[in-house]
Amino acid sequence: MKMINRSIAIALAAGFLLGAIWLVALRYVTYKNDAVHYHANFALYINGQREEFKSFTYYEEVAACTSDAVDNPKVRVHMHDQNNHLIHVHASGVTWGHFFANLGFTLGDTVLKTDNGIFADGTDGNKLEFLLNGQKVNGIANKIITSEDTLLINYGKDSEDTLKQRYDGIPHDAGVANTKQDPSTCSGSEDPTSLERLKKSIGLGH
Repeated sequence: MKMINRSIAIALAAGFLLGAIWLVALRYVTYKNDAVHYHANFALYINGQREEFKSFTYYEEVAACTSDAVDNPKVRVHMHDQNNHLIHVHASGVTWGHFFANLGFTLGDTVLKTDNGIFADGTDGNKLEFLLNGQKVNGIANKIITSEDTLLINYGKDSEDTLKQRYDGIPHDAGVANTKQDPSTCSGSEDPTSLERLKKSIGLGH
C-alpha cells in the first residue's frame, strides 16, 4: 500500500514538474515585448526663429526605461543628448501637451507659453499654427504622439510656402531611431536576449 502511495506521489510530482516546464516553454515561445519605446520629430518656430532648446534642462540624459515610466512624467516622454528634434516616447497615451509640459512650456490650441513669453493666436496678426505629418491641424495639445510623427509648431505671420519649407527642414529620422538602441540605459527597440526572455517567462523579470 505504501509502495502504491509512493508511486502516486512520484507520478503527481512528475506531472506537476512537466506541467510547469510546459507552461514556461509556452510563455517563452509566445513571449511578446510589450515595452513602449518609439520616436517622433518636431520643430518650434517663434517669429521666424527656431527654438534650439540649448539648455541641458530640456534633456533627460539618463532615463530608466522600466515599468516605472508610467509614474514619472519625464521618463514617459523626453529628449536626449541635446538632440533637439527627436522625441523619445516610453509610455502609451502620451500627448504633445505632456511633452511640452515636461519642457516647462504650456501648449494650448490658441496659446503657447515658453521661457521667453506668452504667444497667443491673433495677437498683432500673428498666428499659432500646427502642421502634423504635413497637414494643418487646429490643435495639437491633446493629440497622442504616435510613432514617426513629425510636427511643426509655428508662431508668426508666415506664408504657406514658408511653413512648408520649415516642415520639410525638420529631420525625419524617427523611423531610423526606432531601430537603434536608445542613449544611456534605455534598451531601445532591440528584442530581449534569450536569457531575458527566459527570466520573464519564469516570472523573474518585470
